[in-house]
Parts: sequence; C-alpha cells; structure tokens
Amino acid sequence: MEESLSIVKTLVRGVLTGVNAYIKPGGVHRLVPVKILDEVVCNITSSIDFLVEAVEAGIRVRKGELVATSVDYAKLFTGPLKESFRNCSGVHPEYLIPLSVFGFTIGLSDVESILEESNKFKKALETVNGVNKWSDIKQLIEVFRVVGRNDMYEHLQATGYTQITLLRSGVTFNEVFRVLSSKWRGFTLVDSKEGVVFHYLKQLVDLHKEYKSLENALIALYMDLIKQHVPQSLQDKVREAQNCKYMATPECVRIMYELDVLFRKNKLNFEWASEITALTAALASFEGLK
Repeated sequence: MEESLSIVKTLVRGVLTGVNAYIKPGGVHRLVPVKILDEVVCNITSSIDFLVEAVEAGIRVRKGELVATSVDYAKLFTGPLKESFRNCSGVHPEYLIPLSVFGFTIGLSDVESILEESNKFKKALETVNGVNKWSDIKQLIEVFRVVGRNDMYEHLQATGYTQITLLRSGVTFNEVFRVLSSKWRGFTLVDSKEGVVFHYLKQLVDLHKEYKSLENALIALYMDLIKQHVPQSLQDKVREAQNCKYMATPECVRIMYELDVLFRKNKLNFEWASEITALTAALASFEGLK
C-alpha cells in the first residue's frame, strides 16, 4: 500500500501542476476563475483512494495474486467518476480515466522510467486496454449518464458503442477510449495502439532541459500544441510570446496574459490541450521532473 500511495501522490502532484500551470492562453490555469478548474481539482483530489486501488490491482496482477482477466475494471474506472459526482459540481472522465489507467499500468509494469522502459509500459498498457469484457465496458458507458456526462454517452451512442450486440462482439476499452479521444483529447494518451503518450512525454522531458522547471516546460508544451490552431491574425502575438520564452520575465508574463485575453475575447478554447498537458505532467512527475 505504501508503494501504491507513493506512486499516486507523484501522479497527482504532476497532474495538479499541469492543471494549475499559468498562463495557458485559452485553457485551464489558476489565474482565470473558471468553473472547470475547481471541478478538475476536486475530481482528482476526491479520487486518490481509487487511484491507489488501481495501482494495487496492477501490482497484484504482476505478482500473480490476481489474473488480469479477473480484475474489476468497471470499478477501477467508474469508482473515481462516482466519487467525483458525490463531491464535486462536475465530473471529468477525460482526466480521471487516464489517471486510473496510468496507475494500473505503472503497478503492472513495475517500471522506474516510462521512457527508458517504454516496451514494458506499453505491454502493460495493452493488457488493460485489450480487455473486452462487455459487462465492464457497458458499466463504464452507462455511468457517463449517471454522473451527468450525457455528452460522452451520446457521442458513444452516435458511433454505435452503446449497443449490446456490438459490445458483446468484442469491443475493447482501447476502442472506446479512441472514440472518446476524438472529442476529449486526454484519452489519446491511453491509446496503446498509437503510443502518443511516449511522444508527448519525451517532448516534455526535452523542454524541461531548456526551461529548467516542470511548470515552465508545461507552458511551452501547451503552446506548441495550440500554435497551429491559432488564427493567422494572432500568430504574431504567439511568436512574440515564444521569442520571449513565455514566462521567463515579467514582460513575458504580460504578453501571455494579453494573449489569454485575446483568445477568450475571440472565444478560442483549447481545453483539449490542457488535458494533454496535465496528463503528460502526471507521467513527467513520475519520471522525476520538478
């Protein structure tokens, strides 16, 4: 239990750094009093016990105390959602489910470094993502409605993933996550077939060498994610911020704040990049970045 709690504390420290990191223009950060910030922080802190259980489940499978196919994956994924529903004003599976998957995967793989032991991590990730027990997947899909995320349920419904006949035919968690990732990009990090998690983590590690702190590296990663999606009329301001190294000086911070104001004035929303940034930060914290 002590090992599991230590892993979860590391993941939580990283993801909260990613959520709060400022200034992320057009995304979640602590200088803008938006409802989603409070909700995500509440979700994560409310789910710590369930995240510990996810790590413990992975460790038990690795040690041979539990067979991977007998893990209660429905509880592993829906537990944090239900707990957040009881304690918070909104539920964000796009953060909670990837964190649960990460916890289980780290426990199962027993890696000390995700990047240096990427094959072990990927194999463990494939284990949980390859599960196709229709009852577990059905419970996960149904709980989206229970916790007020009808948008996720309806998105899956539109692609046929709520039909029992389809679920019984062998749909895996990875397929469900991939469908969700088309709208909620946090799920892309747990797609074991694409493996983009290693790309983002390596990118963040490289940025950390340049920017010397996890928070500053996260801002740089976030800006790199969104810069191709910014209207041409604002590209000069984005380049100005980049040349200033984003948060390097008070003048740079002022530029970033002005950019944030411009984005929000133009109704530019990059919450998807906040999801990727925060979840990558969780793994970066496990890698030892501070």
